[in-house]
Amino acid sequence: MLGDRSPKSDYESQLAEPACLPTESGRLYGLPTLSTRHQTSNKKNIMGIKNILLIATAIFCLSFETRDIPPQDLAQNEWVEATFNAMTPNQRLGQLFMIRAHSNLGPKHVAAVKNLIKKYQVGSLCFFQGTPEKHAQLINEYQRLSKVPLIVAIDGEWGLGMRMKASTISFPHQLMLGAIQDNRLIYDMGVEIARELRRIGIHMNFAPVLDINNNPNNPVINVRSFGEDRYNVAAKGYMYMKGMQDNGIIACAKHFPGHGDTDVDSHADLPVIKHDMQRLDSIELYPFNVLVQHGIESVMIAHLQVPAIDETEHLPTTLSRKAVTNLLREKLGFDGLIVTDAMEMKGVTKYFEEGEVEALALQAGNDMLLLPKDIAKAIKKIKQYVAEGKIEQAQIDKSVKKILAAKYRLGLNNYQPVSLYNVRKDLNTPEAIVLKRKLVKSALTLIRNKNNLIPFRNLEDRKFASLSIGASQLTTFQKTLDKYTKFHHFNLGKNIPPSKGNQLLGQLRNYDVVVVGIHGMNRYASKDFGLTKDIKEFITALQKETQVVLNVFGTAYSLKYFDDLPWLVCAYEDSDQLTEELSAQALFGAFGYRGRLPVSVSPKSKFNAGIDTPELLRMGYSIPEAVGLKSEVLKKIDAIAEEAIDTKATPGCVVLVAKDGKVVYNKAYGYHTYAKKIPTSTSDVFDLASVTKILASTISTMRLHEQGKIDIHAALSNYLPELKKTNKANMIIQDMMAHHAGLKGWIKFYEQTISGSKNHIHPSSKYYKKQAS
Repeated sequence: MLGDRSPKSDYESQLAEPACLPTESGRLYGLPTLSTRHQTSNKKNIMGIKNILLIATAIFCLSFETRDIPPQDLAQNEWVEATFNAMTPNQRLGQLFMIRAHSNLGPKHVAAVKNLIKKYQVGSLCFFQGTPEKHAQLINEYQRLSKVPLIVAIDGEWGLGMRMKASTISFPHQLMLGAIQDNRLIYDMGVEIARELRRIGIHMNFAPVLDINNNPNNPVINVRSFGEDRYNVAAKGYMYMKGMQDNGIIACAKHFPGHGDTDVDSHADLPVIKHDMQRLDSIELYPFNVLVQHGIESVMIAHLQVPAIDETEHLPTTLSRKAVTNLLREKLGFDGLIVTDAMEMKGVTKYFEEGEVEALALQAGNDMLLLPKDIAKAIKKIKQYVAEGKIEQAQIDKSVKKILAAKYRLGLNNYQPVSLYNVRKDLNTPEAIVLKRKLVKSALTLIRNKNNLIPFRNLEDRKFASLSIGASQLTTFQKTLDKYTKFHHFNLGKNIPPSKGNQLLGQLRNYDVVVVGIHGMNRYASKDFGLTKDIKEFITALQKETQVVLNVFGTAYSLKYFDDLPWLVCAYEDSDQLTEELSAQALFGAFGYRGRLPVSVSPKSKFNAGIDTPELLRMGYSIPEAVGLKSEVLKKIDAIAEEAIDTKATPGCVVLVAKDGKVVYNKAYGYHTYAKKIPTSTSDVFDLASVTKILASTISTMRLHEQGKIDIHAALSNYLPELKKTNKANMIIQDMMAHHAGLKGWIKFYEQTISGSKNHIHPSSKYYKKQAS
């Protein structure tokens, strides 16, 4: 958290493989047993056991070997000792600092960063806003300038898009990920984020967030947490960590000892956690304990006051030796890098002076000092503490060597600059987008579904309308609904005058189903998540008039306002068009709902609530790579279509490519006629002629040729002996299929099926019947 501002369980399916069958839940894998919170009833106990099986499955059943921090072999020790001995005492102190870096703040900022690198030999950088190209360029420059290679970090909880939204991919926030049942997808996301970070020269990511968000009023964690359940948080946190660390990125568990149950933002003040140690051990500390046991390489300490850990008034955990050394180092047994949260935040600076906070943080047992406000003051105060015996020199030396060892494991002993060629294309790959689609699809959660209305069936018997609230224009959600059936669309702002509301109610009551999407929400309970009184009252009134299917494109905590709705979907986010597009597809059964609520928001919308729905035989919409095709190849269709139009082979056309039940290309070219008055549209209805030869004859012949049952290079008479004494005997099958065998181009066979004179043509009774047989 840096100073710059996520009913029936599907767990059983994850235990289906023989390798995943546990013989003794929890204990078999060294995991903590159920707390008393999960032993209050039979039902809760069963749920708790399922959750233990989930984390056991996630950690041990996917053929991944857990990886502890690599041993300090001889070569590593030699490099660490040689590098350490070559530095002056001041340069060694510089290794403890991680300073702020941006790539969008201009030359003065760049010069300031370079000055700190040269003057203090800082050990690490933390990058924030900018562009990926500029990030990569500056990282190369800063690395060239530093005598000892730098660890470069980022606060990228949902990927590079957290800091560079306009130019890189943002994966779902952790709260949305908390709804996913297949945790292998979380591992895959960790792998992909690691690839993207390494591509621009970043080595460390301040993720995953392990805070258990059991307070809906939390203003700072909220959607950044995997949810309220300790097992779910631990399992997903582990998979995210492992995906990154298996691919060369240092993961960082945060915010120790747990920032979930607060209603104060530590950027602005010092939050207080009043729980006793029994509660902390069983809930807040549980995910950290699990990840420490399974190889997390770094942990970030939060700015929290926790009297159960340290009763010293106004002392944040960052500066508490009882929290950092006694609890994390000694009790939990963590031997990796300990990083402070940003030292510029009010949660730590409110009661302590600049410079002193850094000295106190080292005294507490932290290894890395994140975003110090004044390095000169910090170094002066640290030296004073060492001279006074408040900090042992051996402790500082140990932290410096631990940082150097991490650099060695990252390969920085043989540092190579990153390529500046094709950076953005390398980051924003189709494969990454396919992964994001999988994550979103797996998270969408159907909370209530009276009479199994969803997915929509019998479309011809219903009259549909859509209403977007908080969006002034037609949304992607509404446009995608149009791909399945006819909708009439309406839009409303967040403030609804009574006259307009009544008028709209009068219109919408004439529809059988009204699909409502709420947009433009926020995550703050103090602001009702962006839901005005008008919105809540209008939806309540509307559901009395017709069937209302509500899609909430915002935080799950807002669902408490809609407990009376019979049809309710949580889409969690509205950050881009993808969530809207997939939400519309799910309503029509292009794929089934599989998500589960990661938090409890009301008696009717509890943790793990969610309804699975079937996948109907309806087309979905995706990108080519989702079905094994390549976008680059399909782009060639443009040139082919344009050539056909230029040569007047056609005035216009629509090209649609579908595979495996998904439309992956659908584009219109040209006009209806050569007069060029009406542009062709993908919604145009075409009379498709000559379909049989494409969908039957050609495909059948191709299959027979693959099986060796027909030779397309042979004469037609080889297969039709009756043609041997005709002028068609020597026609080659391949020539016939390519339309250059010499056959007549157009024979009016239909004339043989009609009767009557020229002005009174009617179907012949020989070929047609008035009723189907």
